[in-house]
Amino acid sequence: MFRTSLVLLLFLVPVCGASARSTQDAESAFRAALQAGELEGMQGALDALVATGDAGAVATIVGEYARCVTALRKAEREGLRLDYAIDNRRRMLADLELRAERDESLENLIVVQRESVVDMQNKRDKQAKITAHEGPWRTALGGGTRKLFDALSTGKRRGAEKRLLETAADEPDLAVRLATVELLGEVGGAGTAVTLQKMLAGFMTENIKLKKKIPKERAEVRKMEARLQKAANDSGGRFNQAMMQQYNRTKEELARMRRTLFLTGLLSDACVEAGAVALLREDAESRRKSVQTLGRALKKAKDGVRLRTLHLLGRVGAEQVIVELRGLLEAEKDPIAVGQLLFDLAHLGDEALVEPLLTTYVIDENWHVQRRALDALKILRPVRAIPVLIERIEVVEGRPRTDVQNTLISLTGQNYRTNAELWKRWWADNADGFVVPPAAEVDAATAEAKKAVGVTFFGITTESQRVLFVLDLSGSMKFSMVARGNPTDDPGKPYDMPREGEISRMTAARRALKQAMGGLQDGALFNLVLYASDVWSWRDKLVTMDAEVRGEVMDFVDSIEAVGATNIYGAIQQALELAGAEDSDEWAEPAIDTIFVLSDGRASVGVTTDADEILGYVREVNRSAGIVIHTIGLSGAQDAYLLRNLAEQNGGTYAAR
Repeated sequence: MFRTSLVLLLFLVPVCGASARSTQDAESAFRAALQAGELEGMQGALDALVATGDAGAVATIVGEYARCVTALRKAEREGLRLDYAIDNRRRMLADLELRAERDESLENLIVVQRESVVDMQNKRDKQAKITAHEGPWRTALGGGTRKLFDALSTGKRRGAEKRLLETAADEPDLAVRLATVELLGEVGGAGTAVTLQKMLAGFMTENIKLKKKIPKERAEVRKMEARLQKAANDSGGRFNQAMMQQYNRTKEELARMRRTLFLTGLLSDACVEAGAVALLREDAESRRKSVQTLGRALKKAKDGVRLRTLHLLGRVGAEQVIVELRGLLEAEKDPIAVGQLLFDLAHLGDEALVEPLLTTYVIDENWHVQRRALDALKILRPVRAIPVLIERIEVVEGRPRTDVQNTLISLTGQNYRTNAELWKRWWADNADGFVVPPAAEVDAATAEAKKAVGVTFFGITTESQRVLFVLDLSGSMKFSMVARGNPTDDPGKPYDMPREGEISRMTAARRALKQAMGGLQDGALFNLVLYASDVWSWRDKLVTMDAEVRGEVMDFVDSIEAVGATNIYGAIQQALELAGAEDSDEWAEPAIDTIFVLSDGRASVGVTTDADEILGYVREVNRSAGIVIHTIGLSGAQDAYLLRNLAEQNGGTYAAR
């Protein structure tokens, strides 16, 4: 078949565009090349199809582009999951090998775990091969589509672009819609970015309507989750099948709503990326007009549209757009929008941003603006920021001081924690000729800094005194910290339980939580969110630490027991609500600035158990709060993909134990 397609290509190239028949032949050769699967033949078939100059060929290319993008994203996501799982398994294996020096019973398990690492690595290699094939092909398809559009007459091009827009707005298949939006960035003409911004505004408007229906559905689901937890408590962790079926029926509509919100969020983000690409491709005059139009849209935008529109502009590395962004920054008052602009301008490499960062934004009264300014300095890495931050570390406290400390460590590679005097002495000796090291070189120092004095939970430290702890109380928390039955965590297998000299995950969590309580000063604001099948909190509201409260919470920590399933989504949702995060486009002053999330397993119950949907939910809600989320995963059964991304996407640290 591959030889036949090459013969057809040799025949078609000289006569492409002559007739509808030539287009049909080119499409047939294209499909044959796809089936053969060789990149060289696929590229040749694509070139021949593009050379027909027929707008009718767009649909064929879009269909293949959608397949390619879907396969590529799946391979990249699965590759990331496997990378995290392999890292976690190797960590477990190293721990087992160390323990085996004292416990010979672990030798057989070590062999099994080594084999599992090899198996996972083989799976990872397969995903890498898919990525290596689909990545270049995706680029080729995008470039081919662009060539085809450029060859069309003005009228035909407008017609083809209109059909792409209709597909992006109405196509039932999400993969095709996402691919079409992406292609619009590649092929769109003047005004495409504005059209894509309007499209994302439409998605967000529909989301707002949907969100108004959620509280009623959620109340019913919460009642059912409470029943599940009671049943688990009464039966020692076993679930009645009929009750689980009833629970799944109860949450079906809410799960559908949440998934719709997640998918429209993906489409909106795709509009942002494609809009930025399209805007960058416009000529200077067309771009000027588009930027003016987007600026007017910003004044009226709300409901998640405004920040996304700002981010669209912030992805365009054209000088005229950067100048516009500087003007928007000077006029902006909302802390979330200011933070977005600072971060985007830094990523665009805007050196003019350094001066206002040091003189205005790192000393802003709003802690979120301070944090984003420090993030921008980590990106731009100016040496003149170092003495400013050394002075700053003397006057700030709480989590902002931790943020300044970590920025100093990032810029210098040194680790004097929050000791201003030591920082000053070091700078006096090293200021002349000092060169800021690349960020990759200071990872080790940054990791060490997390052991500084403050609230420490499983090795992650913050000086914040406004903290929530989210603790997993599912049945598997009874199992040993020594990884034997992982990653299955089968409650029916006694080898998962602690043996002599070992402790359970629950015991480790209690100890770590007590240590963290010791780092909370009198006057600190905190609470505990606990989850298994249901979700609840130690107190209904946030609690102010004092001597009496300290004793009460320590007693409570001693009393908690593990039983039930794993409702990670519900736990994070309740934590964000308790913290004061609001799903809004404007700054919502949260009472809590730091959350620790602990889990030893994968989500098994809840409105959604899909890691990407949970991450998408947190991105939307935490966008206007800027709460740092640290995560801790226990055992080989943890969802490292969820926990690691949850931390990385929300400014936190992930720790595996």
